[in-house]
Amino acid sequence: MTSVSTDVGVEERYSVFPFYICLDTSASMAGDPVSSVNQQMPLLRASVGEDPAVAEVVRLGIITFSDVARSVLPLCDLSLVEELPEVSAQGRTSYAAAFDHLRQVIEADYAKSRAAGDRWYRPAVIFISDGRPTDDSERWRAALERLTDPTWKRRPNVLAFGFGEADPAVLAAVTSNLPNRAFIAAEGAEPAKVVPELLKGLIQSIVSSSASVYDGAASLIAPDLPSMSAIPVDQLD
Repeated sequence: MTSVSTDVGVEERYSVFPFYICLDTSASMAGDPVSSVNQQMPLLRASVGEDPAVAEVVRLGIITFSDVARSVLPLCDLSLVEELPEVSAQGRTSYAAAFDHLRQVIEADYAKSRAAGDRWYRPAVIFISDGRPTDDSERWRAALERLTDPTWKRRPNVLAFGFGEADPAVLAAVTSNLPNRAFIAAEGAEPAKVVPELLKGLIQSIVSSSASVYDGAASLIAPDLPSMSAIPVDQLD
């Protein structure tokens, strides 16, 4: 596993580590890809919700996006959830909808958590897409800038994973062109094989990241994915 960020930005004292899985459910995900997602949901719940050490610090939310974005699982303690929702695929691929929804949800969840007496590590977003954004570039980039605005205290750390028709340059932009944050499947890789490996890797990433809290240096840990490679980041002159 690769340590992506050794500073997740504790705001006052450590408590919960919020993770948001932001999943592309546009029409191109129909069939095997979305079926693979649904098949992995019980493993996600078991690995995170049934391990007391993980469940104590991890809060998980699942957001899907196509033409619009929805919180199909609001941020929660998975030990209190009996089963995770199934997702379905339809529509286009609005990155702008995803980024705007994330900004709104993170702000609302943070306020709710603080009112309940919880404190946060900087939230993590796990962004997964099999295609290029169908929004115009100006629109989705403006939404991304709002989400990753360095003056916004709740801005998340983002990991991005792509396969199918996903554009490596776009995925790199989603992660602010930071090294070892954006990953792409090999050209021609079958989504039905990539998706299960990706989701299993992300589960391990969440579990490993939660363990780092107890080590006293909370980190967002990227998964090891044999079928994916990190997208190179250009070095500026």
